[in-house]
Amino acid sequence: MRRLLPPLLVLLAAAPLHAQQASAPLQDFDLSGGIVAMSDYRFRGVSRSDEDPALQGNLTLSHTSGLYTGVTATTLRTGGGPDFGDGEFDLYAGWRGALGRGFDLDAGLTYYAFAGAAGHADLAEPYASIGYLIGPAQFAAGARYAPSQRGTGDEDRLYLFGQASVDLPGRPIAFTAEAGRQDWGRFGSYWNWSLGARYRIAIARRTAAEIGLRYVDTDLPSTRGQDAGLLLSAALRF
Repeated sequence: MRRLLPPLLVLLAAAPLHAQQASAPLQDFDLSGGIVAMSDYRFRGVSRSDEDPALQGNLTLSHTSGLYTGVTATTLRTGGGPDFGDGEFDLYAGWRGALGRGFDLDAGLTYYAFAGAAGHADLAEPYASIGYLIGPAQFAAGARYAPSQRGTGDEDRLYLFGQASVDLPGRPIAFTAEAGRQDWGRFGSYWNWSLGARYRIAIARRTAAEIGLRYVDTDLPSTRGQDAGLLLSAALRF
């Protein structure tokens, strides 16, 4: 798996050129994505890289109808928690569209696949959220619900979350905040939250670099992998 992830991320890096070449005959489609290097990969506040650096790549194909599909690949490292293997692949598809009066809806399904995980970790998780845009601020609230299946330990898993982001007018800086609560049957429940900032540097018409810093915390016991931390990231997005 470790041999497969680097070529995949190289392919993601070459995608902007491919997207420009294919844009003429595919005017109803848009290909976007990016590569992110991060000091720690946190999933809902809990580290999946043992608080070590991780690399993540993403590709999303969107249609003017609002339909989209894509994949996110992330390197993992097992620490003292569950063994998710060497790589996580999030395959997703959904629909995003305007509802009017500044509101929009985003709904779909994510399938989480883990390479080299101990036991059966793969699972499917439908999601839906409603967003609201007012000036430079955007707010969203939603839910992700994974029904009982082998990958959830035969327990329902519900994640409720709220997000907010504000872009400074005329500035390449954005501030973000997020809070969520996960309920997972006999595996317990917990809160997580984060505050962050992003600085965007335009490189070309469709390509930009981005530097981010986030403070992440949970109300779980303060042990390695779920304690408070500052996360630094550097990304190339198109």
